[in-house]
Amino acid sequence: MEHLKCDLKCLSRDILADIMARLDGSTLASAACTCSDLRGIARNQRLWKQLCNSTWPSTALDEAQHLISSSTDGFRRFYADSYPLISNDHKDANNYFPIQPTLISPSNFALFIDVYYREKCTTSSVLDGIPMETDFGQDDDTTTGLMSWVLNCPFKVVPSDINDEDIEDGDDGHDFISLVGKADDRCNELKEGIRLSWVLLDKKRGKAGNLSSWKPLSVKKIWASNGDYILHFGCIIPVQERLQLPHNLAKCLIVARCNIEEKHGYLRSKEVSMHIEDTSGAYVNGGKSLIILNQALYCSRSNNRHAVKKGYIQFEGRKQEIIRKKKLEETMADWLYCYDVAIHNL
Repeated sequence: MEHLKCDLKCLSRDILADIMARLDGSTLASAACTCSDLRGIARNQRLWKQLCNSTWPSTALDEAQHLISSSTDGFRRFYADSYPLISNDHKDANNYFPIQPTLISPSNFALFIDVYYREKCTTSSVLDGIPMETDFGQDDDTTTGLMSWVLNCPFKVVPSDINDEDIEDGDDGHDFISLVGKADDRCNELKEGIRLSWVLLDKKRGKAGNLSSWKPLSVKKIWASNGDYILHFGCIIPVQERLQLPHNLAKCLIVARCNIEEKHGYLRSKEVSMHIEDTSGAYVNGGKSLIILNQALYCSRSNNRHAVKKGYIQFEGRKQEIIRKKKLEETMADWLYCYDVAIHNL
């Protein structure tokens, strides 16, 4: 039987480029490793730009172009950094991470935020710089004092352009999302249908990382409200000992609050925010949070969503153990105080 032989050299470069434009990111990267011809085609930034735009629509916005295209390998590197999720597999973060600066400016970073429902992107936003209360480029006493205050206060990012607290259907170009699940199982519908991407980019070094878990880690209904739900996304970040956090771990927690109008099953986003917590449940201040976010860009990555969630569950287990011990210590202190007062009154 005659064996058919396929020679890539028989195909024109345009045909090969058209074929490779239909591949996903991992397949495109694998094809680039097979031969020099495909490697040359795979270096075309147009292919990676197309992949980034389809995966994260925020990268297609006008304000995103100069942020990613500043380097010749921008979109390919952005995809390679942002597609796998951040994993907390490091056993020794002190030896793994590069030397970190003592002061990191929020203007060094950019955020690319995309929210999806049933694989359709519903909201996209780009933030050039992490929004904080001061400009780090000023030297006067007032700004220096304000900067010090911000760095030592609990850190929280609330992108104003994707938080719609008081809109009505159709106002300001926003539309409600019509849910397809059953009314008696809204939590499961949100868990299965909602996806969120929160990519952090270091504009100077071109490093990026997706701080989200992609799928919700938890979904809870706020029973005291009228149809409000809280969705948690995020990742666990190993940190260096010099930050002095319990277990040398931090949780980047992205909280999405939405409202469901039960009669018609309409979903509306109300607020999306991000902050950093340690294993005691305490908010980390602004200065340490910026260092932790910078370290997150150098963490190992994984395409295994279950492994990422397992790390989150382990973190929560440590958190509950710390809370339990703290409550026990407080109970013992109260008991000893009451015992001492009783003895003193005898």
